[in-house]
Amino acid sequence: MNKERNYKLDNTKALLIFLVVLGHMADYYVSISDDMKFLFFFIYIFHMPLFIFLSGLFIKSTIDGARLKIEKVFSYLIMFFLLKISLFLIDKYLFLKDINFNTFNEGNVPWYMFAMAAWICLTYLLKNIKPLYLLSFSILLGLIIGYDSYAIDYLVISRIIVYFPFFLLGYYFTSIDLMKIINRKSVQYFSIVFLLSLISFIFINIQEIYQFRGFLTGRNSYEVMNQSVFGGFYRSFFYILAAILALAIMSIMPNKKFGFTVIGERTLQIFFLHMICISLLHYFNVEETLKSVSNGHWLKLYILLSVPLTLMLALKPLEWPFKKIMSFKYTKIFK
Repeated sequence: MNKERNYKLDNTKALLIFLVVLGHMADYYVSISDDMKFLFFFIYIFHMPLFIFLSGLFIKSTIDGARLKIEKVFSYLIMFFLLKISLFLIDKYLFLKDINFNTFNEGNVPWYMFAMAAWICLTYLLKNIKPLYLLSFSILLGLIIGYDSYAIDYLVISRIIVYFPFFLLGYYFTSIDLMKIINRKSVQYFSIVFLLSLISFIFINIQEIYQFRGFLTGRNSYEVMNQSVFGGFYRSFFYILAAILALAIMSIMPNKKFGFTVIGERTLQIFFLHMICISLLHYFNVEETLKSVSNGHWLKLYILLSVPLTLMLALKPLEWPFKKIMSFKYTKIFK
């Protein structure tokens, strides 16, 4: 096994970024298909919490030490603005939407880039607080923020607070300790049973439980979700469910290298580019083409497009600009 790579976690990241693409493609058609509802609901329970957990796990070198590596924060902010501007231009000039550019109000995929910059800074500033206290407070704040109907997309404040516990958990864990847990046979057996049971339950009951979709994105207030009283209880439940499901997914991942494993090393470029590509697919009416060549199975063909799209966006030539931005030292700006 390559000592420089943890294939189990690389495979997990490869799966997650594929699910990011799949989830966003499915979201376009949840209004007309229960299968799309099922895909969206199952994916969104855990894919961002686990993605954020792994981000915290691998960010330690940026946060630890006497000086925060502020250049990494700056890189994420550059990525945020580049993606935000790209999606705005597509909506404004291709889809001709009557929208204005709002610098710090963000509900679309660029939110993650801004949130990463915020989580890095917050963790650095608060890292001397005992983990139990900081983690407990972050969970409590994540539950409380839902009662504030104004904390939604401005400065990505709701998502930053709601998902911060997962980032902290990743930061506090070491890869060694994590592997000790997820490699246990008892955990792996439990994970298989839990996954199959949960998938079956969601598939059978998707019509009844889809009303809780808002709890899976981290951006909605409880009032918006018509849960102004019991919203904190439901978010607690989804916190626990996301943690168990994330553990189960990591546990069943194979710990060896496959052809797709490299995708786990290139998640940033896929995350940045995938929504641009999905928007272009819809602009050029690819779904209409699929309808014309299929016999009523166009949605299945549409979803299958997520596989070649993910593979295409993982190509090495696309990696260069993103590595350049994320590794740039900004020596002319920072001391």
